[in-house]
Amino acid sequence: MLCYQTNLYACILSEYRNWLKQLIKQKSIAKQADLPIVADLAVGLLIDFLRGISPSNWYVRAGLWAKTGDYPLGFKLGGMQVGIVRLGNIGSEVLNRLRAFGFIISYNSRRKRPSVLFPYCANVYDLAVNSDVLVVCCALIEQTHHKINKDVMAELGKGGMIINVGRGALIDEKEMLQFLVQGEINGVGLDVFENDPNVPKEPLRLDNIVLLPCQNALTHWESWLYTT
Repeated sequence: MLCYQTNLYACILSEYRNWLKQLIKQKSIAKQADLPIVADLAVGLLIDFLRGISPSNWYVRAGLWAKTGDYPLGFKLGGMQVGIVRLGNIGSEVLNRLRAFGFIISYNSRRKRPSVLFPYCANVYDLAVNSDVLVVCCALIEQTHHKINKDVMAELGKGGMIINVGRGALIDEKEMLQFLVQGEINGVGLDVFENDPNVPKEPLRLDNIVLLPCQNALTHWESWLYTT
């Protein structure tokens, strides 16, 4: 009886998964379903960096807390100025989440959106001037390749931070690493790289960078759903 029930449950689960796949294929909802997941990770990277969660974790694990004292304090979230690069579907989801933390938000997009009450910047340079953090979530096309270049990073300044959950080539990676090493920007959080999964050696030696292996659109749910 137990074996029969187990097989029945497995059969129902398999049919349910097939039904979901067909629904996604027919209604093209997969892309929309991924949007909150990507936005969640973007905000997670931002909070991780601002509060120093990852380095603090390793500081404690290495036994340094008792030996050398408290770890340097992080930044307060509320009041921090965040610029969203491309207020598309993902950018809008990021905006909704940042609002809850009290961030001061502005955005850059192809055009100003009348329904959005936050300040609009016509280009990414103006956005960088008015931001402590840039959250990059635009598509990679010819016009956006290396959209975050050395000029943008220079405008962002020494206290500036960059979060990228779009595509690696949206940022000029070589220039970014130079800015990080020289202390010309404060730090970055990356889920994507120009040549992933091949990651340059320099970031692995830096403390002011949080790295993830391109998981922004996947959780256990998607992994289960798309497993055949």
